[in-house]
Amino acid sequence: MGTLERVRPSFLRVAGYLVLLFQSLPPCGVWTGLMTVPLISYLVMVVSSLPVSLPSAFYAFFLSSELFLERVTILVGLSILVYSTVYLRAKRKEGLVTSGPYGLVRHPQYLGTILLTLGLTSWSYWILTHTFGIGFLSPSMTRDVWFLELFAYVLLAQIEELYLSRTYQEPFENYRKKVPFLIPLLRTDRRYLDVLISILVPALLLLLLIGIQV
Repeated sequence: MGTLERVRPSFLRVAGYLVLLFQSLPPCGVWTGLMTVPLISYLVMVVSSLPVSLPSAFYAFFLSSELFLERVTILVGLSILVYSTVYLRAKRKEGLVTSGPYGLVRHPQYLGTILLTLGLTSWSYWILTHTFGIGFLSPSMTRDVWFLELFAYVLLAQIEELYLSRTYQEPFENYRKKVPFLIPLLRTDRRYLDVLISILVPALLLLLLIGIQV
């Protein structure tokens, strides 16, 4: 049996759940579709590649003392993602949303997604290096998929800011000068520094989590 035949059942099973998740998302316009594409692509590629059954993977996640930081990261990321999504949906009719989680960073949904998948990546890395079997992705490839997702969200955030700047003009510029781009407490006045910080900080956190596993 070839690699494709072995992977296909897991791929279809995970994709089936993700299609239902995608269909249940609130209709928040074009950005909802765009922001879910990297996340769904990441989940399909990473979760379907695990060499153990999903029940075994969840058992390891919830009961292994080695994955405590991963659990915290996933729960924090998921909480930020859900709360900021609900908050934006409730406030979006008022125009530019700058309060609540949007007073912490300008893109809390992306921050939550990055933290969620960061924890999942470290968890997947642990499974791939501590269990028997061969996954569709190697541990290093699993890590690289997350980096691609990280770059995608930083790029989407930059594109979204161009749209917001043209739509809200001075109110958005004032907001941009007061609130950090993606990482709390780290605000800069230069776009390239925003991008650099938004990539380096999560990358260092992932490498730290993976390094602790060794």
